[in-house]
Amino acid sequence: MIMLSLWSTLLRPTRVGQLFENHDLSVIKIGEHVKALRCNLINNPTNIVVVSIPSLNTDDEDSGAENTAIHRLKLSCFEKCHSGILFLRSLELHPTDASNVLMIRHLEAFARALPNNESLNQRLSHLKTMLDSNKNCQWHASLFPGIFEGQPEIAWSATLLLLRDISETQRMPPQFPNSRLALKDLADLLFKEFRKKRSGDLGPLVTFARTALEFTPPEHPHHHSVLINLANLLFERFKKKSTKVDLDEVITLRRTAWECMPPDDAEKQTILLHLDDCLCERFKREDAMEDLEEMISLRRLALERTPPPNRCRQLLNLASSVHEKFLKQGLVNDIEEAVSLADTALGLCLPGHSDHPLSRDHLASYLRAKVRARGARAHASDTSSSVSYDIKQLVKKIFFEKVENFPLRLLHTRTGVLCNRDAQLSHFESSRQYEQLLLSTSPRGSQQLETEISDAVLEFFGFAMLSHRWESGEPLLRDVEGKNIYNLGGTDGLAKLQDFCILALEHNFQWAWSDTCCIDKDSSAELQEAIGSMFSRYRRSSLTIVYLSDIFADGSLANSAWFKRGWTLQELLASHTVLFYTHDWSLYKNRDAANHKTDPALLEELHKATEIEKPHLTNFCPGMDDARSRLRWASHRHTTRPEDIAYSLFGIFKVHLPVIYGEFAKHALGRLLAEIISSSGDVSVLDWVGEASSFNSCFPAHLMPYQTEPHVQLIPRNSVKRNGLNLKKARKLCNDLARLPLARCVNKRLTLPSTIHPVTTVRLMESSTNPSRYTYEIHASRLRPVSVTLSAKLGHTSGTYMLARPWNPKSFDATESDDNAVWNFLEQLEQPFNALLLKRLRHNEYKRIASDCTITVCIQDLASTLDSGVVVLDIV
Repeated sequence: MIMLSLWSTLLRPTRVGQLFENHDLSVIKIGEHVKALRCNLINNPTNIVVVSIPSLNTDDEDSGAENTAIHRLKLSCFEKCHSGILFLRSLELHPTDASNVLMIRHLEAFARALPNNESLNQRLSHLKTMLDSNKNCQWHASLFPGIFEGQPEIAWSATLLLLRDISETQRMPPQFPNSRLALKDLADLLFKEFRKKRSGDLGPLVTFARTALEFTPPEHPHHHSVLINLANLLFERFKKKSTKVDLDEVITLRRTAWECMPPDDAEKQTILLHLDDCLCERFKREDAMEDLEEMISLRRLALERTPPPNRCRQLLNLASSVHEKFLKQGLVNDIEEAVSLADTALGLCLPGHSDHPLSRDHLASYLRAKVRARGARAHASDTSSSVSYDIKQLVKKIFFEKVENFPLRLLHTRTGVLCNRDAQLSHFESSRQYEQLLLSTSPRGSQQLETEISDAVLEFFGFAMLSHRWESGEPLLRDVEGKNIYNLGGTDGLAKLQDFCILALEHNFQWAWSDTCCIDKDSSAELQEAIGSMFSRYRRSSLTIVYLSDIFADGSLANSAWFKRGWTLQELLASHTVLFYTHDWSLYKNRDAANHKTDPALLEELHKATEIEKPHLTNFCPGMDDARSRLRWASHRHTTRPEDIAYSLFGIFKVHLPVIYGEFAKHALGRLLAEIISSSGDVSVLDWVGEASSFNSCFPAHLMPYQTEPHVQLIPRNSVKRNGLNLKKARKLCNDLARLPLARCVNKRLTLPSTIHPVTTVRLMESSTNPSRYTYEIHASRLRPVSVTLSAKLGHTSGTYMLARPWNPKSFDATESDDNAVWNFLEQLEQPFNALLLKRLRHNEYKRIASDCTITVCIQDLASTLDSGVVVLDIV
């Protein structure tokens, strides 16, 4: 109901501005206690007046207000209720006292027109008659719910009649559209107020919403909001009454609203999803294919409009509708798509994600449907003998086992067609090797037969891989899928792909793979899997063809940009057999060796171009060994996408980490370094100078610091120093270090086994010519004073800083009875070392500072060093 709260709502400046923007507003006082808000519609003689009167409750303390109201309006019949009157009439543009008196007279006349002895229905009928019979009058009025106590629907129907009458009888001309919009705004307000206190019947609300729609022209910027409002009411009524006509209208309204919304409207996605819900409901009831097809289209659109990290539910919704289509029509492509969509969703929802079980169950369900459908087709078409059938099943089983780790898609060099697993199997089943296997005389179920099948599959599916630099016009999956690449033309990238496939065919390979078109880069799950298995794919390839588009006949390998790209490093190291081709697809320097890695002259060129030792070039083993050297190999390279500089090293270090594009290079590199340290304990990767990462202060922000090998000038060994040393204390220190846990980095927090040297004094020596550089003399316990020039300004608080020496407990293994190992450890301990300058934070945490310079320190004497503190530091 609208009571006095309506008056207070309308008097708020912000609400008034919202309702009647660009219209003249004025407040009219009728006596001391009765007020009215008048809105003059610009360039139109029509006025809207909302009158508020005090409560007529006899318990009201202000009896004077009550008496004034009764006297003024003669509404003594309306007891114990709040009243409001919506009033429309023509007034002068500038009302005078006389016009106010005229208004009061009209109000009194209207009050007299409704005798208090009539029933509610009689009052409503009387009101309608009065409105219908006074079409030539210049004013109309309607009573709000306070008049019709206990009958809000009737009261609001009366208000509705008034608003419609305003629209029809005033005949507001087109040149004054604001007049109509002001009525629309008022209708919106009345609707909101009524909805707060409405009863269970939605009929009046629906009718009122339709009226608001009538007042809103299609070109109005909020026309879609009115459509959505009416649709929501109809859908609410549909949920209660399940009326088909309501559902049909809801679908039409939401579809119209979505089409007329601005493209960048934040609510557009929500309306699309609501429309999809309605179509889904109607499909369940009527089973109409046109509804299912529209659902699929809407869900594809919703998926495109959803950011990749949040696509799980959208992928599953689309997969569900595509699966439903498969159940109706039985098309293989539909169940294949459903499987692919569910698999992509599962790739986005790692274990622990709330949608992971749902994605897994969807995928399992669709795979089951796919398997059963294939089994039914195979059973219907298989007319072979039982023995032949057994061999076929065994061949199929071994085929899928052997190609499981092969690329999912391969280009068939003879036909130029991109083939998935099923197409690959079909080619094999049409081959001479397959026919010979079916005729094999080897005993069924024997190891000999399985070996024959395995050898035949591996021989048939030997494939060549392309290693190159991406350039303009590279063909993607969608450009070649279902087509013959030899029939296509138009870009340099496509010509490169064609030349590569022809070259692979000349080397007697039926199959070829290129990273441009053989990966579905729109599938985050497939992209994740491809990046994670890229090293192993190049390792399994029979030949890697390296195309150097920027090297001509007399060029040198080292000048090619191929050696500056991030991804090509693992392609070079992983491949057993490599051939280099120049710009015109001729062999580099016409070296006709079967493998350029085994050509001594070319191997020397590769070593100089990459600074990688020859044994690694010819027989590289992925893993964590000598991690810092492997980081140095990549430090001169770059990638188009910043995060790829880390992702391209996953295979080299043999790590399996999520691919998260958008996380930024610092974070991607931080995750890689954290995995290296946590898996190997190798603290050499912490020995660098440069910009620190926001991931952890002990990690570099990029790979560039690894270009420089750390160097410390070693001092000659002096066996005389052993005299007088406490061997028992040395053995204890050695064993304490050996028992320390390996360094680990979890949740960006580095736990680092170290010996520590608290800084006792920091003395500013002099300012550098660079105002942002400071030279300090640092004194630390058991170390000789060291002079360093830093970008960080150090304080002088005692206990704030320390110099730390990281240790890898696996680097030595000294037992209590192995004195030689202890002495070797002591000789290592007395050597100068590059220290980490750490600053103590709260909660016993530390942060590396001054990472932009090398701090090489020497111990004071070996004896005092035996008292070094052995701790595990928490560094952020």
